[in-house]
Amino acid sequence: MARQILLTFILGFVSYSYSTAQDAHFSQFYANPTYLNPSLVGMAGNIRTTVAHREQGTDTYKYSTSMFSFDASLGGRSGWGIQIINDSQMNGVLKSVSYAATLGHRIDINRDSKLAFGIQVGAYQKKLDWSSLTFEDQLHQRNGVVVNTQERFGNENVTQADVHVGLSYSSETIYGGLKLSHLNKPKENFSLDSETTIPIKTTVHLGAMLPISGLRNDGQYVSPNVIYEKQAEFDYLHLGLYYGNGIWTAGMWYRLNDAIITSLGVNISKFKIGYSYDFAISGYKTTNDNAHEISIGYQFDVVKKFKVKNKYKGKCPSFQKYLF
Repeated sequence: MARQILLTFILGFVSYSYSTAQDAHFSQFYANPTYLNPSLVGMAGNIRTTVAHREQGTDTYKYSTSMFSFDASLGGRSGWGIQIINDSQMNGVLKSVSYAATLGHRIDINRDSKLAFGIQVGAYQKKLDWSSLTFEDQLHQRNGVVVNTQERFGNENVTQADVHVGLSYSSETIYGGLKLSHLNKPKENFSLDSETTIPIKTTVHLGAMLPISGLRNDGQYVSPNVIYEKQAEFDYLHLGLYYGNGIWTAGMWYRLNDAIITSLGVNISKFKIGYSYDFAISGYKTTNDNAHEISIGYQFDVVKKFKVKNKYKGKCPSFQKYLF
């Protein structure tokens, strides 16, 4: 019995150590454009709202993440937005909520391509439920868990500012970008004896929208994509391919040595609805790492309705319209 409890403690501690150093994760990368890269803010030309929710794990170790984002154009070549993310890990042992404001600006290279810059500034609060953790001195060989511990509990709440920047290029066929997260390296000092900081995270994304030869009038396309993420010693390589016709889009991603992701999305009028499923293939699994994710986006046509004069100059890139 004690051995089983000790194993649970070790696995829980590993998961906790990993989660404090990692960001919230979404598999529908393009359904959350300002989360992928702040320079993509406002490119829809109208007001765009997105809600997304992700569930991963089992009743023993459940991870859930919810996000709301709002972005809009600001004048002819700029954009702004807000983003709220609520994250719960290990059945609420570690909870966090973050708020961020985004500002971006675009430079036209030619009629169909543009270079964009963006900055995202906000704050987050994380809460650690120390009472849910089991420490080594609570384990008894015969009796299992002893209630009292001599460990010193650290801070229950941590609140810090957070800064992200992004750069991107987009045209009708090619798009890509770079995002640097946590430039200020905020501290996560839950422990009284620790000065842990969140390491800078680097995200590089690249893709193409390619019309299928002979079917251009039908709007059918394929879209190969690559996304690479690195944060401290953790890194992920995502290889993806989408196929669609402007109304529906089907996609598949392979996260190297970790998971296969399938997705299906539809564009109905001003709505954009997507669902994805992560099937874990990693050799090391402590829980059920499969995940469900859903996103719903809506675009308000305020430019036409209110006859906005200083409206966004340029078309919304195709990958932002159709991909999830």
